[in-house]
Amino acid sequence: MEEKAVSGVIHDQITELLSHYLVIGGMPEAVAEWASTKNPVTTRDVQRQLIETYRADFPKYARKHQLKYLEPLYTQIPHFIGEQFKYSSIHGGYKKRELAPCLDLLCHANVVLRITHSAGHGVPLGSEVNLEWFKMIFLDVGLAMAILELDLNAWFLNSDKDLINRGTIVEAFVGQELLCYSTPKWKNQLYFWKRDTAGATAEVDYLYDNNGTVVPIEVKSGAGSTLRSMHQFLSEHETSPYGIRFWSQNYMMRNDKLQSRPLYAVATLADDDQKEAIKSLFLTGPQLR
Repeated sequence: MEEKAVSGVIHDQITELLSHYLVIGGMPEAVAEWASTKNPVTTRDVQRQLIETYRADFPKYARKHQLKYLEPLYTQIPHFIGEQFKYSSIHGGYKKRELAPCLDLLCHANVVLRITHSAGHGVPLGSEVNLEWFKMIFLDVGLAMAILELDLNAWFLNSDKDLINRGTIVEAFVGQELLCYSTPKWKNQLYFWKRDTAGATAEVDYLYDNNGTVVPIEVKSGAGSTLRSMHQFLSEHETSPYGIRFWSQNYMMRNDKLQSRPLYAVATLADDDQKEAIKSLFLTGPQLR
């Protein structure tokens, strides 16, 4: 693969814009408000209105007795981004049998997105899933940040530092991007890998089917990382020739088995069906493969 680092100045500018996206998100109304006013207060007001709009839709796809379970799931899932989901973590003393059907409803409505465990030995990734192991992300990182009541003014004053310290939000962003750039011909799923044995826990954020090849993906908001789990996965999965780290730094290839790409470059994994649509927006960095 041809490596081509982005100019340092341009890289910094794009990264700053990405830090804005992480708190503004991609909902058209919120983006329009931010683009026209650059006002964190009014932009947050738009986000809150959107959150209430989604909440108001609950009765359209849920039964009356399920509404009391949808609410805590809706407001608490953003707190568990990046973690293996446990029904017992939802505050309120609810039982799995009460919450599970409602979580399915939120997934079907695309309000939240499920990341399911896969053994990752080959494609399709869905053939080796453990349905009891999954993580969740919200439909939009900006709305998730609004539910978490992130201080937008504080973020914009120190966005570089906050970007590094917000690893779970960056992980959710990459998940959204992977879905966005996958084929539009059918609804795609997200997968992750985890090995949980005594004294030997390892986890890879995402497994991605890149033209029939399983590619492990790690997401790192900062620069420092040993990528131990990535190396563990590659050593146990000979059919995966390389792994990708998306991080806040520029392009870098450590060796033939590990590629590092900027967080804004998830489009390099775009499905063939999507490449033409993004070609005019992504003109630097490695060739799409």
